Amino acid sequence: MMQSEIKKAVSYIEENLTSDLSLNDVARYCNYSPYYFSVLFHQTFGETMKRYMKKRRLTCAAENLKNTDMKIINIAVKYGYSSQEAFSRAFTGVFGITPNKYRQMQVPIQETYQKNISSFYDNGGDEVMKGKIKNLQEKIEEKYPVNILHVLNGSCMLEKFENNKLIKEKAIYVPFNEAMCWGETDTEIFSHSFIEKRVKSLETTEEEYQKIVFEPLKPLFEEKFNIIVLWFGDDMFCQMNLITILAYLEQIGYNGDVLFCMALERIDDMLSEAFEIDINGYSDIYKTVLCSHQKPVLETMPVTYQAIKMYLTYKRDESPIVKYIKSNLGKENLIVDLLLLFPEYGLGDLQYQMMIDEYNRL
Repeated sequence: MMQSEIKKAVSYIEENLTSDLSLNDVARYCNYSPYYFSVLFHQTFGETMKRYMKKRRLTCAAENLKNTDMKIINIAVKYGYSSQEAFSRAFTGVFGITPNKYRQMQVPIQETYQKNISSFYDNGGDEVMKGKIKNLQEKIEEKYPVNILHVLNGSCMLEKFENNKLIKEKAIYVPFNEAMCWGETDTEIFSHSFIEKRVKSLETTEEEYQKIVFEPLKPLFEEKFNIIVLWFGDDMFCQMNLITILAYLEQIGYNGDVLFCMALERIDDMLSEAFEIDINGYSDIYKTVLCSHQKPVLETMPVTYQAIKMYLTYKRDESPIVKYIKSNLGKENLIVDLLLLFPEYGLGDLQYQMMIDEYNRL
């Protein structure tokens, strides 16, 4: 299927999200057989059209809940649900929170954006993002005129802050250079056992790990801060790192305020509000999810709930990533495809290469 035809199909789907649109309808619109179109859509985007449409409809429904006064039953019917109960079950299944509770709390979720055949990395939003970050930091400084530590998800984000002159003189900025979604870890974060397990998982040396992960975090270990601001994305990679930092803060008995600023790195945008997080319980969540690889009992933010579901399944046979790798072993530029197709997971080229190597050895 030509790129123009895929774009035509995606635009048609987007225009008809509130209609009773079927695979046959879209295939007919593009002059393809339903089977051929289904296979090509899955090959192009790594998921079925039905799954994509469900996520897009629920994302749009979430926007309606947040930005309008429409009754929940009317939103449910608008996006193809026969009852409010059916809509609530679907919404809760994806976001881990009921529509009514989401409307009341307006907590961060991981949204599904319209598919883009050309690239998921569009830099056109840089100026908008810079403005949002500056405004958000000003709001934080007005409310909390005290010593602040900003923890960013990796050196790349820190470099972006520096290059765009987003570093505030009165605050300290440090990167968390980890990939907690990959490999094993220890219950006591940043302990000797933790380092040993992370070094083995990341296939590096203790010296290199100390240099890359520990040294940049020295202010977190050695200084006291009234406010800690966490800048992490909405993807699985970032959210597992976020859980780790929150759990560490609880483990050391940190009693200051913790704010979460959700930077949407994969679309060069971010939410315009900082969310205050209660760190109590995150040590248990960390141990359950990252140490025991189980679903937590305690409630999390919807965006974290979504990421946990991805984390617990992304290496299983039913994972869209695993299916795509198995179907395309030996394909040139397979890693590039994976980076473009699955931005919501946030995995990097090193993780994908390890997964590819694992299946090549089977």
